[in-house]
Amino acid sequence: MDGNRAGRPMAEGAFNTERIVRLAALVVLVIACVQVVFPFVGALTWAGIIAISVWPAFLWLSGRLGHRPVLAAVACTVALTVLLVMPFAWMAASLGQAVPEVAKLVGDLAGRSLPAPPAWIAAIPAVGPIIDEAWRSASTDMPSVIKSLAPGAEKAGVWALSQGAGIALAVLEFLFAIIISGVLLVTADRAYVFAERIVVRLNIGGGGKLLDTVVRTIRSVSIGIVGSAAIQSLVATAGYVVAGVPGVALLGFLTFLVALVQLPTLIVWLPAALWLYVDDQTAAAIGLGVYGGLIINYVDNLVRPWIISRGAKLPFALIFIGVIGGLLAWGMIGLFIGPTFLAVAYTLVLTWLGEAAEAAKVSPPPE
Repeated sequence: MDGNRAGRPMAEGAFNTERIVRLAALVVLVIACVQVVFPFVGALTWAGIIAISVWPAFLWLSGRLGHRPVLAAVACTVALTVLLVMPFAWMAASLGQAVPEVAKLVGDLAGRSLPAPPAWIAAIPAVGPIIDEAWRSASTDMPSVIKSLAPGAEKAGVWALSQGAGIALAVLEFLFAIIISGVLLVTADRAYVFAERIVVRLNIGGGGKLLDTVVRTIRSVSIGIVGSAAIQSLVATAGYVVAGVPGVALLGFLTFLVALVQLPTLIVWLPAALWLYVDDQTAAAIGLGVYGGLIINYVDNLVRPWIISRGAKLPFALIFIGVIGGLLAWGMIGLFIGPTFLAVAYTLVLTWLGEAAEAAKVSPPPE
């Protein structure tokens, strides 16, 4: 009996030591894998978002091509390269040239005088009084206004140049993500089964329902928010090009950012039209103003609500934090994956709260 008592601590000690060694080996393996994959996390995440978003189009195209998934995936990859990579590549190439050009125009503006603002400017909702006050200050003392804006403009120029390099890197990430998304489209069935097994293994209730919720949320955000912002920026950029506004790439990028955070694009194209007016390009200024009021605002006020109504209804603060936080965390590619992450988390929390309320037999929280 004493021998058995003496042997038990040794056996338990050996068991604990073996478990600790296994755990340590597992931790080392996980850390090594994370270090290897970490540089590609953003691109891989974006690849998954792209694959989920274009899946319905991929199925339709595959059927049209005689149920050839590889050929359909190649076609989707080419189309996504044209739609995503080429505009950002053009933006990266043009941004470095736009900053000095805009700086020169700002310097020339210091020697000009502005007329009094039209009466209709102050009547614009929300931003009208602000624009009217700034215009009146500039019309009375333009050099002082330019001097007060110079430090901020210099910092903005440095930031824009650094973002040009970031956009160049984002172009490579986009290209890598699109190629991976093509592979994911072909292997989507196996990937879904693999994800479902992980959810089941983690003992998360309603695995299939959970995955369906995540897929619907990702698709609605990418199409409803990112898609509508892309449409607005493309429509606005076409107007900038026709009107001959300097720094088209910079203005197009700012329009995309403003639209992405659900703000009216008026705060970008209206100052551009005013710039043309001050630069004695009255016809171009009127044309851009009319185009902005009739076409760009049409996209703002009609197309965007229609697209977003078909997807997730997310709070403005959530989208804003997702866009800005994603940009700071992952660079340019974070503009897309930041709001998507927050949207998925927000939807899952609401789903969980609704299930919890149903289990407790109380009314679910309003969405």
